[in-house]
Amino acid sequence: IMEKIYRVYVEKRSENAVEADSIKRQLIEELKMTEIRSLSIVHRYDIQGVSQEVLDQAIPTILSEPMVDDVYLEEYPYEKEDHVFAIEYLPGQYDQRADSTQQCFAILTGSSSVKVKCARVFVIKGDLNEEDIKRIQHFLINPVDQRLATLDHLTVLEDDVPEVAPVPTFEGFNQLDEKGLSDFVKSQGLAMNEDDLKVTQDYFKSIDRDPTETEIKVLDTYWSDHCRHTTFGTIITDLDI
Repeated sequence: IMEKIYRVYVEKRSENAVEADSIKRQLIEELKMTEIRSLSIVHRYDIQGVSQEVLDQAIPTILSEPMVDDVYLEEYPYEKEDHVFAIEYLPGQYDQRADSTQQCFAILTGSSSVKVKCARVFVIKGDLNEEDIKRIQHFLINPVDQRLATLDHLTVLEDDVPEVAPVPTFEGFNQLDEKGLSDFVKSQGLAMNEDDLKVTQDYFKSIDRDPTETEIKVLDTYWSDHCRHTTFGTIITDLDI
């Protein structure tokens, strides 16, 4: 039997909504979204593995602060004209809010079987079109670790495990001439220059194999202006990949 997934929405009351007010100002000032009348941020919790009694205990102690938050169970009172979307972390990315909530439930119940999934729901009022909402989403979502989340109720809290493709090898790298190395720097968007890459090529020639994409990217990251003043202040005497 599938355990019930409870959904809880927690929202700061307007006088305490500091984060929402800050983002609203940013959107108006930086994206010129002057038509925004109001913006709300609602923290959404999907919780599995608890009873209604445990959930009732957790709402005022774990999920919300009763003095400053409003709580809605299962459904949030959107209005028909509201622009609503949710943002969540990508599968595999660390969600501190979800992890902390699970740990608190473990303390409350004495069991580590509780599962929690979180998302931030944005509710925007104003005369905005679909393109405006896409610009706002692009502004708010860091695609490195976040994505749009469904607004539908979840039937399972397990994330799909993404298929991990084999790391590609740059076949023929060791045979690249001067122009080939120059083109490689540009095509890969590397921080290192052609001379740096030639040193890398000489190394891989010495061990008689082409580098993988990971090896080139790691070397390039450590040789970037941001990292090398600290990383390469240390002499590497032995490196085994």
